[in-house]
Amino acid sequence: MEIMNEKDRKKVILESHKFGGISLRRQMLRVHKNGAKFPISKAYIDDELLDPDVSYTLILIPEAKIATKTIVTLTFFKRKKGPLMFYSFPENTLNNMEEESIVEMIAQSFKERFFILQSSIVCSLNYYFEIHSDWARGNKEMLMISVILDRKINQAIEEIIQSLCIDFESQINSNKEIFKALYINELDLFTDEEHVDIKRINEDLKASIKEFYNKTTVLLRQKTMKHVITVSLEIEKKLDLNQIAQEIEGVEFNPERFPGLIMKIGKPSATILIFSTGKLVITDMKNTSEAEQVVDIVLKKIRKVGINISNPKIAVESIK
Repeated sequence: MEIMNEKDRKKVILESHKFGGISLRRQMLRVHKNGAKFPISKAYIDDELLDPDVSYTLILIPEAKIATKTIVTLTFFKRKKGPLMFYSFPENTLNNMEEESIVEMIAQSFKERFFILQSSIVCSLNYYFEIHSDWARGNKEMLMISVILDRKINQAIEEIIQSLCIDFESQINSNKEIFKALYINELDLFTDEEHVDIKRINEDLKASIKEFYNKTTVLLRQKTMKHVITVSLEIEKKLDLNQIAQEIEGVEFNPERFPGLIMKIGKPSATILIFSTGKLVITDMKNTSEAEQVVDIVLKKIRKVGINISNPKIAVESIK
């Protein structure tokens, strides 16, 4: 058996991205005597028989690497120069291979805006979005916010990081001149007056990334690893978290630190993170069988303040 060198291995991994090779969640491969079974996300190729006249290549990807620190990065796609790293925080934490692996992702084609990359180089949660730009062709810039974690990813973490990413996109798009920050390394193309704007907005965007990092680390300090329930409510419009926070006692809502509202109840004991999208994450329960009772209590509290959630479709998943 020939061992592949690092350069060739990396090339194969990047090539496999095009076929969903290592970016799909909870991907598994089971080999049977009559062929192979590939459960891939929600689409299945069940007991596919292998053709004896066809040569197959099986690529075994090493276990996903867990980082020593949580890191947040922002990359963007420059039409003439290709994908570039705008900023990562904490600074000077990524090595060259990790940075290159993150940067190259934005050049790949993915069906989902939010996806996970797990490889032997880096393990990250990633979110694509666009911002308006007066200076780009098509008046759009393509960006990707990535979170590299110092722990294994579970469903609860996915839900919360995705909510943080959506909130970050909304915050960034609220500043119609934020695109100017992406041109910080091309100052020679602009006037002295424009230099002042570009430098100021560059610092604003870096500050937003640091704030995103702080929200992530605050969140990960929550005790969400033992018994966790994720609940998806299918609602017609976004929840007004400000209204809920003002009218329900004992809740905490500080969107500058964390975009979700934090509610605690005593019987049964639980902490609930509520997001405007209708996502609920329930933690700190001693018994996961109490999840439906907790959801019922939360919905009653929300309805009492005049927010109508009629006949919600509720999907509950237990994560341990």
